[in-house]
Amino acid sequence: MNNSDKNKRKAIPTSALLERKPLILQSLSSMDHIIRGSLITRFIKCGKPNCHCANGTGHQSLYLSSFYQGRTRMDYVPATWEAWVRKGLENFESTQILLSELTELNLELLRRREKS
Repeated sequence: MNNSDKNKRKAIPTSALLERKPLILQSLSSMDHIIRGSLITRFIKCGKPNCHCANGTGHQSLYLSSFYQGRTRMDYVPATWEAWVRKGLENFESTQILLSELTELNLELLRRREKS
């Protein structure tokens, strides 16, 4: 956050900040489908000597890469689950953005000594 962002936030009336807060919270209410991680494509050779992948790039597979409990985990994502996983990743990203906005809003209200 740079000084320009801080100055813009200071210019927003307190009433507008207080009106924005419930809208952010309402958007956060559906947090039942959130996934943190990244989708990656891997090319894996199956090991069968007569398979096309033995001399090629391998079988294309989709994996969810996620970091939990101090380690990176790779989970295979079947094609039928791809849309579901992508939606969970999008929900995580939008939730992160909303949480950042809510934090900045609450900090500005603290600086103004306003409680909601």
